[in-house]
Amino acid sequence: MGQRVVTGIIGGAIFLGAVWYGGFPFALLIALMAVVGFSELVRMRGWSLFSAPALIGYVVTLMWLVGSIWQPFADLWMPATDTVSGLWLLVALFVFLSISVVSKNKFSFQDMTYLFAGTLYVGLTLHSALLLRVDDRMGLSYFLFVLLTIWTTDTAAYFVGRTFKGPKLWPAISPNKTVSGSLGGVVGAVVVGVVFAQVMGLAMGPWMLLAALLSVFGQFGDFVESGLKRALDVKDSGTILPGHGGVLDRFDSFLFTAPIAYYGILLLVS
Repeated sequence: MGQRVVTGIIGGAIFLGAVWYGGFPFALLIALMAVVGFSELVRMRGWSLFSAPALIGYVVTLMWLVGSIWQPFADLWMPATDTVSGLWLLVALFVFLSISVVSKNKFSFQDMTYLFAGTLYVGLTLHSALLLRVDDRMGLSYFLFVLLTIWTTDTAAYFVGRTFKGPKLWPAISPNKTVSGSLGGVVGAVVVGVVFAQVMGLAMGPWMLLAALLSVFGQFGDFVESGLKRALDVKDSGTILPGHGGVLDRFDSFLFTAPIAYYGILLLVS
């Protein structure tokens, strides 16, 4: 428990410091999270972190993240749009599938689709997180709203679930989560939406709804990560955060909520 607390304090301070400062430090932190997160997907599958498919995966993940196909190279760390070219998606997919043929099925079709999906899962979701912080229409306040919604959901779900217990939500995937805890998490998130709207002088209804959606998708992201670990028979995605596991363990909810948050907030502020 002590190790978990120390890691939480130090890691939280670094993350929140980068979020507060924004700009290049924040973009660099998000890029590091993307690389580490993808490396965890590679390791969970039992592959070498420096195998040819993995190395290509790092490049593709960063390509999705930093937006080199969205803007000129000079604006690499400050993307301002999120339009993904279908051509580049196809190119990346074909590169991965070609590896299956070149390696004479040492890496199967299923292996390569796993890696391709992994680049999208980590790269594009964190790209949305990056946009949420650096886009002039949003910024720090809205990013903090997303973080507080996620953290309040987790905290409320934990305490409400422990207090009221009741039926399990999805025992085959995550045996400790309860229906009462999940509903408590959504209610806690809605409270965050109410407070945020009041502080910012915004209409309350849309922000309550968005907070509820973020809570639901965040909890689903947690289930997705749990299901992936069960399918691959691993306890944690990594060990980079002592007491917490890996980046994917710690930010599973964030990965799912970031795109929903970005598009939802963009709709509300436009």
